Amino acid sequence: MKLTVRLLKLLTIFPMVIGTIGFVALAGQPFLDSVFNCLIMYVMNYSDTPPNVLVEIARWTAPLATAGGIVILFSSLHEQMRNLWRYFCGGSVAVYGPENDKDIILRQLGKHGINGQDKFVKAEKYILLGNEPDNFKFYCDNKDKLAGKKVYVRCSSLPVQSLSSPDLKLFCPEEIAARLFWRKYDVYSLWKNSDGILKIVMIGFGKLGEELLLSGLQSNLFACGQKIEYHIFGDCSAFIATHTSLYKISDPVIPHDRPWYEDIELMENADMVIVLQQQEQSGLIQKLLSTTLRKLVYVFSGEGPELELLDHRERLELFPWQAEASKLKLLLEDTLYLRAKRINLRYAHIYNGTEEDPENMEKEWNSLDTFTRYSNISAADYHEIRLKILEAEGIGDDPKKFSVETMERLAELEHIRWCRYHYLNNWSYGKPENGKSKDPKRRIHTLLCDYSELSEEEKEKDRENIRILLSIK
Repeated sequence: MKLTVRLLKLLTIFPMVIGTIGFVALAGQPFLDSVFNCLIMYVMNYSDTPPNVLVEIARWTAPLATAGGIVILFSSLHEQMRNLWRYFCGGSVAVYGPENDKDIILRQLGKHGINGQDKFVKAEKYILLGNEPDNFKFYCDNKDKLAGKKVYVRCSSLPVQSLSSPDLKLFCPEEIAARLFWRKYDVYSLWKNSDGILKIVMIGFGKLGEELLLSGLQSNLFACGQKIEYHIFGDCSAFIATHTSLYKISDPVIPHDRPWYEDIELMENADMVIVLQQQEQSGLIQKLLSTTLRKLVYVFSGEGPELELLDHRERLELFPWQAEASKLKLLLEDTLYLRAKRINLRYAHIYNGTEEDPENMEKEWNSLDTFTRYSNISAADYHEIRLKILEAEGIGDDPKKFSVETMERLAELEHIRWCRYHYLNNWSYGKPENGKSKDPKRRIHTLLCDYSELSEEEKEKDRENIRILLSIK
């Protein structure tokens, strides 16, 4: 579409340029007379005999340029009127970024979608899919116009919870894909059938590996004292160095300096092998399939069809992570965020008497600092795993029917998850000087300890957390 418009614009000025050259350079006419003669060609009023071939070409192409200009004008007016109509009809979402990425979102939006192209347009919500400098420049340049609007910005370099503005939401495709992966594939069954230690191998790391590991350490929690090993074949040195409390998590992260093909025994015996490497992926997978007898390899597959053509394709479980992470419902207030907000509102209702209605839900959510906000998201994310565990064990989700042992196990797992969230954000155990339970500036908390070390009052709070979480449908 952009190429067509550019060609039409080029066609519009072509007769003027070539005609002027013909009149001035070849026919020796004055410049202003030449420009005037070229202008009248656009309305087909030039009737003199052309002095040379350039003027002849200009005379024939000028009417076409006029028609092209009219097409551009009407096309622009039509698009502006359509965008205004969609805005006034409600539910409009303006999308900015590369054409291919925009098309995926606009197709899902249907009549609510507005192609932002290169200019600001009115809409109720905005999705920015460009590179990060362009996204943030657009936001800063139009900050006043965007006031009070929901703006969703694709960003992989900053943590999603790093911005404080409640109207500006970062979304990271790699993070979304990681969360979806652990939900989709049944790690719990693999863990139950393991011999006590579950081994998960990741080939490749980068941003995908970082998000998959962060999500896995918080989601793959099935029993107290479990051992799930995450073996990393890829450069994860920066991740380990910047997560200073990682060693406090019982599931070990094991980096490997040598390439994966020098540890074929681990490739054969691991419970899960996940290919995250995106470059030269098909060649890597073909080598993996030909050198091992693994029945199943999980692949974060790219956009191309190459993997579908591989020999032994039946041994691959392809996870098209980019397509999965681009689903509109995951960008615009997905069920995870909604559940997190409802959890927070329920706490506000129980402890402060806040009425549970949509207005208070947004108000209470926006009042949270980003760390606490994302803590609720972590709790909401793990809750889906908790429900799967209860279903698999045939227990049901009614806490009134839980045995003492079941409630105690769930409460301890929730405490472990809470601790892990803090550890992955570089918190540690400590006693603040002010006598309070936590000091956010020093990142210390008195409750970052084993469940068995908690007071009965604190344990009851974890049990109550379980009751609250199970009451949120």
